[in-house]
Amino acid sequence: MEASASAPGKIILFGEHFVVKGAPSIVSAICRRVYVRIHEDPHGRFTVESDRLGLRISTRPGEAERLEGPLAPLSGILRWFHEHKGVRPGPVRVVVRSEIPIGAGLGSSAAFAAAFALAYARLHGLRLSQGEIEEASLAAERIAHGRPSGIDTAIAVRGGTLLYSKGTAPERLEVRLPEGYTLLVADSGVLRSTRQVVEHVIYRASRTGGSGEALYEIARMLVRDAIEALGRGDAERLGLLMDLNHGLLYALGASSLELERLVFAARRAGALGAKLTGAGWGGSVIVLVPVEREHAVRGALVGAGAREVFRTGLGCEGVRPEE
Repeated sequence: MEASASAPGKIILFGEHFVVKGAPSIVSAICRRVYVRIHEDPHGRFTVESDRLGLRISTRPGEAERLEGPLAPLSGILRWFHEHKGVRPGPVRVVVRSEIPIGAGLGSSAAFAAAFALAYARLHGLRLSQGEIEEASLAAERIAHGRPSGIDTAIAVRGGTLLYSKGTAPERLEVRLPEGYTLLVADSGVLRSTRQVVEHVIYRASRTGGSGEALYEIARMLVRDAIEALGRGDAERLGLLMDLNHGLLYALGASSLELERLVFAARRAGALGAKLTGAGWGGSVIVLVPVEREHAVRGALVGAGAREVFRTGLGCEGVRPEE
């Protein structure tokens, strides 16, 4: 018996960090995905193999709900299935193939969690609702990130482009990039802990009193203006808003020297806007580029230290079964 599924990574166009305290954000699924294949293990073990992590872990099925290290979040999903569906871990082999850089702020852990939850359910003949896949995935994200906003999980499961506010149902946005422009994603290659960055930003905002609250209100306005700019196809305004959003994140301590080098290199090479995406302190930046300047901006990003640069569209498909 065998089952497979995949789920997309994500970029946050506007609103990261501010979403933790109720401000809206715009998040979009990218077309790079995590693929999970699960089949019965003939040796009676619970085995996980990951190409991106370069690891292979094998344990007794009865110990799979107590995994530690990089696979600890997987135990959260297994416990969710045990508690909510009465399914205990059996002897299986889990093969993970990821097109998404790990630790780059692109939602790789949520994509893995969603893909695993769907594949694991299919292996056991279970049909999960979107909400149940999100619940199971969040059990993993809480272990990985402490207090996740839920934004990564929502986009990995639902796909598309979403207006997301914590505690409310995501709203699907029908938006696209202005014609003649593209988004580049540049991975700084610097790994970081999402949990530590989120706690650092919350602390800094809380210590500034009313000034910190004002930044959150500006972040809300940025999201509204960005939706309008996307709707009108106003690339220049969209780029300016990206720069402003990055400035807010810098002010709250989410950026780093490596990210600033990428942001300023992209702008100097002709990008209309550039900002960090995700938690910060490393990870990735997203860059809005006129198509005719794409080659020059790519070169500038690589020259500024980017480990990988790739083009992405917006609104790709959410978690899905794979045959």
